[in-house]
Amino acid sequence: MMIFPIIGSIAGILLGLRFKVFILVPAILIAAGAIVAAGHDLVVTFLATVALLQIGYLVGCVARVYANAYLQYRTALRHHRLDLSR
Repeated sequence: MMIFPIIGSIAGILLGLRFKVFILVPAILIAAGAIVAAGHDLVVTFLATVALLQIGYLVGCVARVYANAYLQYRTALRHHRLDLSR
């Protein structure tokens, strides 16, 4: 039962790093299909997986924003150093 929420949270982080919010609907449908195919308790496992998928997506989006800001800072710093050497 715990494998689906763990995979859901990791998948949410990865989806949050790459895609917009519209990817959550297909991801939830795929997760529901996998839970039904595995024969787990549908309600509890599904709710936990969907909740952790959404939380993971939020964490991935926050990480994407911070990573983008950090990369822009490093690029600006590198260009600033290049300008000083002239």
